[in-house]
Amino acid sequence: MKLAALAAILTLGLAAAPAQAEWDAATCTTTVAAMRVQAAALPADDLSRRFAEHDLNIALMELAAGDGDECEERVSRAKDAITNRRYVLRPGEVLKGYGPDDPR
Repeated sequence: MKLAALAAILTLGLAAAPAQAEWDAATCTTTVAAMRVQAAALPADDLSRRFAEHDLNIALMELAAGDGDECEERVSRAKDAITNRRYVLRPGEVLKGYGPDDPR
């Protein structure tokens, strides 16, 4: 009974809290810094780390452009890449990109 009452109070409290429409600069900067620490814990050559770091860089660029919502989305994508490790190369597989040794 007490647990149900506590759950109801928490639900009402969350519903009554004002929704944050857009991240402010402090929130974005702090969250990006925390996510960079998590990304740095992955191996340097980890593809998920590279994608996460890229998304975090874009998040700060979007914040500088005044788009806090985009910052939140990019941080979310970076967190997903770090947590779920979606980007993995199989043994012997190489990521090809543009550069001096690109065969194009």
